[in-house]
Amino acid sequence: MDGVEDLVLAACLEDQCFDRQCEGSRADWMYSLFKGTSAYPRFVDPILAALANSADDRDGDQLRELASLMGRNGDLQAASALRNFVWAQTFSAATVLGATDICALDGIPAVLEMARLLGRVVQQDPDAWVDTVDRLIDHMISFDTVFAELKRVAAGDEAVAAYVAREEARIASDAVHDRSHESQAARDKRRGEEFMVRNPCDTILAAATRKSAGRGLFLLFGRWAGEEDLIRILDHLRVEPDPKVSEKLLWIFRRATLPYLDEHVWELASHSATKVRNAAVMALSNLSDPRVYALGRERLGDPLFSSEFSEELELFKNNFQPGDETLILAALERQSVDGDEAHALGSSAVDLCTSARSPALAGVAQWVYRTNPCSICRRQAVEMLMEWGCLPAHIAAECRYDASEKLRALVGATP
Repeated sequence: MDGVEDLVLAACLEDQCFDRQCEGSRADWMYSLFKGTSAYPRFVDPILAALANSADDRDGDQLRELASLMGRNGDLQAASALRNFVWAQTFSAATVLGATDICALDGIPAVLEMARLLGRVVQQDPDAWVDTVDRLIDHMISFDTVFAELKRVAAGDEAVAAYVAREEARIASDAVHDRSHESQAARDKRRGEEFMVRNPCDTILAAATRKSAGRGLFLLFGRWAGEEDLIRILDHLRVEPDPKVSEKLLWIFRRATLPYLDEHVWELASHSATKVRNAAVMALSNLSDPRVYALGRERLGDPLFSSEFSEELELFKNNFQPGDETLILAALERQSVDGDEAHALGSSAVDLCTSARSPALAGVAQWVYRTNPCSICRRQAVEMLMEWGCLPAHIAAECRYDASEKLRALVGATP
């Protein structure tokens, strides 16, 4: 901790994950850095002061989890602060902040009290959404043990009984829809068929004209659509005058391979609107074709190449040839980037590494590792370096202390 206490404390007060939705909680790791050290007293007051005013966001989630960890390790002040925060809330049809953390701290008694308060919400509004038992215990307590105790208490407590009845209805509904016997292939096939029934080509074309339509719908259509539907999308693209609509339809080909090298998509890859250009480039990147390869070399050799056009790295995904790594790495090294720009370039670069799987790209993987702020991308770069047998010792040493538990485990398990 010498010389880095301020940095560690700042990272406790503000979750510094780049992608907070995907990278997971760092609270346990943050706690391990100051737990039992002489610096511990310096951390307590700022964390608990921030906890008292924490909100429904990832910073608040981390603060509440830290307080729970501290309390479970015998810190009475932290335990009291978490209890005061959680039980002072107005319980309503929404997630209770710190519910999982207080249940981890106080065990079954906290689960029972939570069920009683949430049961009152259900009594007032039978359609209200409330936290489930699974969410409350988060695998830290045996579900069967907890549910048996809830049912026992429900016999003499109407509010707990209302909560238990809601849970039993949910469990029964889940059982009806349980398809755990399905193979992954069968599950994917069924989901694809169900999606296409709900979202035929006409529905997708109509959705592309709506401002509210997000990328996910078009990516899923690309995943499941057949060649006939994809050709119909291409036919529509040729006559579509609105660049924003064209962009959405091009998103489909992030997950689907173009049936052929469509000349209009090729033209859109040079469109004046950056988003349309990038979407068309991504569509072309799924093809193995000499023209696509030549376009990739042209774009990365252009002095104007930047993170704004990071998708152009992906033109080598299915077209990489030994020797291209020099051009690619030179284009990356020219960039002075951080944050979102570094992630845009690094994400495309690591996609290239994992698709081409050529040891010649080791320098590119190292660039991703030292530049990209995303722990998921860094881990993928390290996985490639390990696969190629060229993980530098200094990176291996640093990874053992990475914020990513998966990356620590990956390198820690390797001699």
